[in-house]
Amino acid sequence: MSAQPVESIKPTVTYQQLSEYAEAFVDLADGQGHLVRADIANQEITVHMMSPSNAHGEIVMEVGFQIRSQDRDAVALVENRVHRPDLGLCRTADLLVLTREVRDQQEEEFGTLGPDASVAVEVVSPSNPKNDHITKLRDYPRMGVPVYVIIDPRDGTITVHSGPDTSGGVPRYADTPLRYKFGDTVQMGQWSVETGKFPRYRS
Repeated sequence: MSAQPVESIKPTVTYQQLSEYAEAFVDLADGQGHLVRADIANQEITVHMMSPSNAHGEIVMEVGFQIRSQDRDAVALVENRVHRPDLGLCRTADLLVLTREVRDQQEEEFGTLGPDASVAVEVVSPSNPKNDHITKLRDYPRMGVPVYVIIDPRDGTITVHSGPDTSGGVPRYADTPLRYKFGDTVQMGQWSVETGKFPRYRS
């Protein structure tokens, strides 16, 4: 489901209105027993049905557990929205890591501002890998997310992107991506994560 494109000659819907519609739709779906994500971009709401696999969920929880175990002031949020209202952008991260200080200072519950996040982690879905490798790799630096980690259980690889940069006109992570394989110790922002027990997808 997505909103109809808005013509420039007509009044445009505000990001606040879109976020309220997105929240209402997620609540409605949840009330009927359906898990969905509602992202916002280009004045459209895009709804994704969720059916995460066991491997996907295990990895997300393991990363969050390890970060919280080594830093009790870290806040690891599963399926949390990261957004930039001024850009009209909202994406839902598999795992979003914040400092406790940032979390305590948040004034809203809808989502976390991109620059306020410490790390966004996505575990690639076999049914829609482009969402993590292309869409979010484009949008997260634009939103100011400082570190973006892509964990891909299809081939057992992990890529860490950092250094968001929009100065060239095209949003990107300026730092050379750091590439790992399952079994390595991976630095995710200020935290390190052991990946030896990460499961692979079964073919």
